[in-house]
Amino acid sequence: MINVELSNIWSCVSLPQLLGAEKDLYDAHLHLCNHQPIGNDYLGWLALPDAITAKTIHAVRSSADEIRAAGDTLVVIGAGGAYLGAKAGTQLLGRQNRMQRGTRILFAGDNFSSGSWLALCDQLGGCDFSLMLVSTGDADMAPAVASRALRWMMERRYGSEAKTRIYVSAPQESFMAVMAKEEGYTFLPMPQQLGGAFSALTSAALVPLAAAGIDPLAVFEGAAEAYSTYDLRAFENPVWMYAGARHVLCSEARRTTELLGTFEPDFAAFGDWWQQSVFFHTCQQGAGLIPIHVSIPAAINAIDRAISSAQYPVFETLLRVPLPAGQKVNVEMDWKDYDSLGYLSGRTLADVEQASFEGMLQTHAAADVPVVVLESDPLNAAQLGELFYFFELTNAICACASGIDPFEPQNRQPSRAYTEQLLGKPAGQDA
Repeated sequence: MINVELSNIWSCVSLPQLLGAEKDLYDAHLHLCNHQPIGNDYLGWLALPDAITAKTIHAVRSSADEIRAAGDTLVVIGAGGAYLGAKAGTQLLGRQNRMQRGTRILFAGDNFSSGSWLALCDQLGGCDFSLMLVSTGDADMAPAVASRALRWMMERRYGSEAKTRIYVSAPQESFMAVMAKEEGYTFLPMPQQLGGAFSALTSAALVPLAAAGIDPLAVFEGAAEAYSTYDLRAFENPVWMYAGARHVLCSEARRTTELLGTFEPDFAAFGDWWQQSVFFHTCQQGAGLIPIHVSIPAAINAIDRAISSAQYPVFETLLRVPLPAGQKVNVEMDWKDYDSLGYLSGRTLADVEQASFEGMLQTHAAADVPVVVLESDPLNAAQLGELFYFFELTNAICACASGIDPFEPQNRQPSRAYTEQLLGKPAGQDA
């Protein structure tokens, strides 16, 4: 279970204010459990980890086995929560598994960079690879452009065999599902529950994780246990504590920006997943927190400088999830002590990290910056599943508590429409 520490928020909000949010949280959680948030059919996204079938796990494992047998590399193209969840999971756990039996996983289709495309071509030169296409149902432009290029490359290299190396995960009846059926690609449907296509706990994320050597069943078991543990509608529930703190810090203390600080470089992709999840599901109609992910200690000096004025409406969430290190690493001795850090000699990097964390807490508390601390056991596949579910449920509750539907269908965004206009798309033509 994830531990939530709120002792560093009381300078800005009071315990009665937090407890006063109980009804909002209860109603939000009840709406989610009844599958009826804000009037729309919800169709069971909340229970997704508990509803996974043996057939789905078998399909994920079979696809991963085929990918490993076909070559040493899988290229994943897509957008949305499942794509970013796959990227986060392979970055967090793929390193240790790749040393044993995992496939190299490459991610593409999230930019229009010619340099990135040429670099990908160099990486794929001389290796056998498979392709996985991930879609939430919309024709996102960057993934679609990359998909065209990779499928063309595969057809030139593998001929008719190319279709056996292409996997598609998308909602039923989407254009991607139609393409997979007509072209003979392996199709792994997204969950039909509203919101399921945006979850990191789907076959779209699990196939790349399994190909990287991460047990997909263990990820789902961690999420399913979290589903049971976090179904409590009271402040003994860590999700309620975190969601309640975010809710009152935003509504009562007017802290409208949340900095999520992580302490391991491998959490960079997880931070991207979290940031997009908060933006997409909770930021509507002026409601919701502005999410910013920062890596600590890399960003600590800049953060300290920004908060020293006490003028910014910000609070921090510090996520501490130990990664398996294998052994302790000591700080080396420098006889001339040019940097005046000789007192660190003989200490471990873990000692320095812990002291830096405690110093940051004290400094920011003194600067009147509320800090929420989230801590868990060392990361493994099950813990990864719990992390995904913890944040997905928190975001959904926060959205409903603010009076918005976290999965309300969105109209095409202005920037997309304007891009199409500039490129000459005929008026009235569907994506």
